[in-house]
Amino acid sequence: MFYTRMIRSLLLAMGLLFATCFSQVMAQQANPQQRFDEANNLYRQSKFTESANAYQQLIDEGYAERSLYFNAGNAWYKAGKIGASVYAYEKALQLSPEDAVIKHNLAIANQKVNGFVGELPLVFFQQWWLKLQHIHSSNAWAGFSLAFFWLLIAGMIVNLFIPGLKNKYLTWGNYLFGILFILHLLMAVDTYNIANNHDNGIVMTSTVKVKAAPDDNSKDLFELHEGMKVKVLDATKEFCKIEMNDGKNGWVICNGVKRL
Repeated sequence: MFYTRMIRSLLLAMGLLFATCFSQVMAQQANPQQRFDEANNLYRQSKFTESANAYQQLIDEGYAERSLYFNAGNAWYKAGKIGASVYAYEKALQLSPEDAVIKHNLAIANQKVNGFVGELPLVFFQQWWLKLQHIHSSNAWAGFSLAFFWLLIAGMIVNLFIPGLKNKYLTWGNYLFGILFILHLLMAVDTYNIANNHDNGIVMTSTVKVKAAPDDNSKDLFELHEGMKVKVLDATKEFCKIEMNDGKNGWVICNGVKRL
């Protein structure tokens, strides 16, 4: 009898513990908007670290919105975590490349980066190309290229097999469809590659020594500081070869750089 009651009590306690854990997990996963609002409230109360952690938890769970990264960048900046702040602003800028507010806040954060080296300005045709890319997503560009491809095929069929409709305007129309097909296809491929490019990264620790070779005992070349943006050229299991905007390069511990 005693053992029966003990087992029942044990099962009841386990059930309550499971229900409590389950309800907490479900509460966290069920309402991300409420948690986002709570993080905003923490920020307004000047609880910047708590606010940043709340935003970061949503990001770590896979939510990727412009406002989430932007607010996380603001909170991390106020909390004094420049590396995390720059990283969040860069991610927000990937989602909204022409957003002037994000660019402004990122520039302010970069002013806090020790030894910051800015990117070289793009020439005019590179700027035009980038602005054109931001008009559509890679899927939309691919969809348009497919539409122009079928228009081109239809035009060629008409031109070849319906002699009565064969004229110079249709021929020039086919040339136009061909050019638009190639342009949209190139744009789709380039936009996809940029969206899935993880070669850039942000230094997340206060100081990282850059070495001449991927070895702890190799010569120290220079130092990177928290918040610096680098390009990852190569990687071994432990070391990453990085390059800075001014062309300096070397090997660092990969854990010190968080890829964008």
